[in-house]
Amino acid sequence: MKLQTYNPHLKTQGAITTLQQMSRTPITGQLLVKGGVAASVGAVLGIVISLVVNCTLVEISMSAFFALYFGLLFISVGCVILWRISTQTQMVSTPEESARKKQLQLFASLIVISGFLCFILEKNWFVGMSPVLKIPLYSILGVSVSFALTFSVVDMINYLLGFLQVVVARPLVESTSQVYLVTLLTLLMGGTFGFIFGVMDVEDEVQYQVRLALLREEHYCYPIGALLGAVGGFGNEYLRQQSDEYTALQNTEFDDDI
Repeated sequence: MKLQTYNPHLKTQGAITTLQQMSRTPITGQLLVKGGVAASVGAVLGIVISLVVNCTLVEISMSAFFALYFGLLFISVGCVILWRISTQTQMVSTPEESARKKQLQLFASLIVISGFLCFILEKNWFVGMSPVLKIPLYSILGVSVSFALTFSVVDMINYLLGFLQVVVARPLVESTSQVYLVTLLTLLMGGTFGFIFGVMDVEDEVQYQVRLALLREEHYCYPIGALLGAVGGFGNEYLRQQSDEYTALQNTEFDDDI
């Protein structure tokens, strides 16, 4: 077996390749219909992720029980993702796929670290903390919650598609370009929500004002979540159709088995 070397520039190249691929596929009526549906679903998921991330950050900051609960949950989800990736690394993969797996391992490790971070978080420790320290911590937690939730939703949808369809179903996120797109949007979404949460000092409010502060923050987070979710949904469908076109070109009458 030939060992593949990891190129640190593959992540940047992967993002650039994704944008280049999205500029080559023509816009058709079928793409507009399916892309519109995917964008609508993505916008709804973006709003849901916004709500879940912000409520999770509130509970982690104010409740010792939920801090312990989410800490154990993050560690479990991160370990499951690492296990899933490790089972796939046994197969022969290209350098690009190896780079993608290393990036997923990095995010999974970040989730595990966030789980341990939840164990040491207390509301009194956060109150009065300098924004220079508070905002990065909440951004890390926001990215972890967003990535864990997105990974779980995509995995569940893939399972349901495979269970409900008679024929072999294509995964919702299959190609390397789709993984790069979802990972990038997840990073932006979680980091933005955590940044806004820390800037607006939602956790510093007294008990009866937390709900008002959370509603005020969601006023900014909902549009961002809907926009990023819509972009992700349309972009994912765009890349799926491009993958279909590539597969159709490969399935010509000049088959090697003939």
